Amino acid sequence: MHALVASGGRGSKGLRDALVWVSMQISTRLLLPTALAFVMAGAAVRSHKALTPSVLAQTPKEPQPKAAAEFIKLDAATLPIIKKIQIGGDADWLAIGFGSVWVTVAKNNEVVRVDPVRNVVQARIAVDKEPCYGIGIGVDRVWVLNCQGKTLTRINPKTNAVDMRVPVKIDDSGEGSIAVDERYVWYASSEDGHASTLSQVEVKTGRKLKGIAVGKDTGVVKLAFGSVWAVSSGEGNVYRVDPATKKVTAMITVAEGPRFTTEGAGSLWVLTQSDGNVSRIDPATNKVVAVIPVHVPGKGGEICFGGGFIWVTMDGNPVTRIDPATNKVIDQYGNYPKADGIRYGFGSVWVSDHGKGELWRIDPEKMRGH
Repeated sequence: MHALVASGGRGSKGLRDALVWVSMQISTRLLLPTALAFVMAGAAVRSHKALTPSVLAQTPKEPQPKAAAEFIKLDAATLPIIKKIQIGGDADWLAIGFGSVWVTVAKNNEVVRVDPVRNVVQARIAVDKEPCYGIGIGVDRVWVLNCQGKTLTRINPKTNAVDMRVPVKIDDSGEGSIAVDERYVWYASSEDGHASTLSQVEVKTGRKLKGIAVGKDTGVVKLAFGSVWAVSSGEGNVYRVDPATKKVTAMITVAEGPRFTTEGAGSLWVLTQSDGNVSRIDPATNKVVAVIPVHVPGKGGEICFGGGFIWVTMDGNPVTRIDPATNKVIDQYGNYPKADGIRYGFGSVWVSDHGKGELWRIDPEKMRGH
């Protein structure tokens, strides 16, 4: 081929032209597919870059599932209140006994007895200054501690009058409860200058016995399961005491700031003011077996058992109902201040409204979560 290209003349020029044309055809056929591939790839990239933001912008977000409410929350105005009984003053602590509902009125230094048959005040009984620490129902007497008077008063329900006064040393806070059995009144005293002594007074004579050391800032005392239970709010412990030996047999730690207790459904229930939850203690093992999130933190409050349910009250949330079969709150009624005394009796739930000096009678059968 080189000898022919090197030779001159018209014939050789035609041959060269022919060779160039053939070379161009070969190059075109070889390069065109590759070039087309590059062009298509570039177009695809440009198309992807152009479309992706638009596509993403138009993609609807998946709806996020809303967390289901833990329990039914209702306004206190929807409570099925059968009757509001005017007590007067700052109606507060409640008790059920001797066919009546008993209410303390600290401002008036009295205990009011309510007839649940007629829903009327049956008697007003003058006690000492500032009745506090709840009301103890004994075998044949009603007992009340008085914070300012520093006395323990005994009321005869047959005469609706005080028939004994015993001087006592108690803390001024007045936030607690007392317990009464056949022989003794049990309460938290400040014998050592602090509310850390479990004290006894004989119900017949009023004689005081030697105290039992428990935890600091003890205010609530409860009789249940053959024992005396003293709640130390300062330590976050519940002390179990054998009433026969007067020895502490167990100490159960709960959340910070435990206060009020009740017995029901085979357990001891403790309302803690720090978190507003309720701890369930098994008396067979002396252990917390459940913590029910009630979410009613704060000062004050109360707890009781009746009608198969645990009932909790706290300032702002007058009624919360717990089902002990499931350890869950059924319903809660809120948005109402200064109503935080609660008891169950005579087929009804009773709540004291110390802001208005009223006693509410509620029909649990007509509550929304029933």
